[in-house]
Amino acid sequence: MEEEKKKKRIGIISDETLDLPEEMIKDLDISVVHYKMDFQELSNLEGDIYQRLRKAEEMGINSLIKTSQPSISDFLKAYKEKMEEFEEIICFTVSSKVSGAYNSALQAVKFIQSEAQKKITVFDSEGGTGELGLLIIRAAKMINEAKLGLSEINERLKKEVKNIKLIAFYDKAKWLEASGRVPKFIPMSGMEKITGIKPLLGLKGEKLTIIGIKRNVKNIADSLADEFSKRTEIIRQRGQKILVAITHADSIENAERLKNTIELLNNVRVVYINKLCPTIGGHTGPGAIALSWDENEN
Repeated sequence: MEEEKKKKRIGIISDETLDLPEEMIKDLDISVVHYKMDFQELSNLEGDIYQRLRKAEEMGINSLIKTSQPSISDFLKAYKEKMEEFEEIICFTVSSKVSGAYNSALQAVKFIQSEAQKKITVFDSEGGTGELGLLIIRAAKMINEAKLGLSEINERLKKEVKNIKLIAFYDKAKWLEASGRVPKFIPMSGMEKITGIKPLLGLKGEKLTIIGIKRNVKNIADSLADEFSKRTEIIRQRGQKILVAITHADSIENAERLKNTIELLNNVRVVYINKLCPTIGGHTGPGAIALSWDENEN
């Protein structure tokens, strides 16, 4: 009888808001669970989500996509497949305050055999996009380099997730307003008419919200770089290394411009640039850009 193949230690699963480049997903052997997409009036348009949104704008179509969280069965399928290769699993999701994906992932564990349930941890990233990607990179290092166990990884990440941050700009306010993803207490569309004033977005209480107002904004990449420089100046000056992820809604020129600018700062390394997934980018609209960074000691 052929000897049973030995399982690897800990496998990683994530919902699709991790926004890591495909080659990194493959290298880290991450299983990705996708959201459900309803393109509505955009269904008859060609191209990716950003091409469709731009075309819809030209045609005067105001419809946006609708998204729904992965189902319990989606996560259950991912668990069963992953458990064929790995002894234990850690599953990451976008913040539980913005999606029900975390709850779906938790509920799916209950449909696994009782002994195996102890071998699955579901982790609320408290963020999304580059924040989630950087968190998973950190977890992968704990698994592959530090050889930590699942419970220790879980406890360390609970502390370290607080030091992974995000700031972002949209291009046109109408996309976010239509999505209902940002509080209405500041009239963003009206602000767009005032040259050079733009709300800075970030995560507060695990939700995307307005965390400041930037004035004299001529280029959103330059303004993000300036804000990042100010927010990280003290820790960079004391020699602490900062890892950065840049994610964008089909705005590669601004993403590259942002990368080139912040890499001139001391103790900063951009780990990757990648597009926002349709689940996020479909709500931000084309042109949005996010800068996420890890302030933990690297």
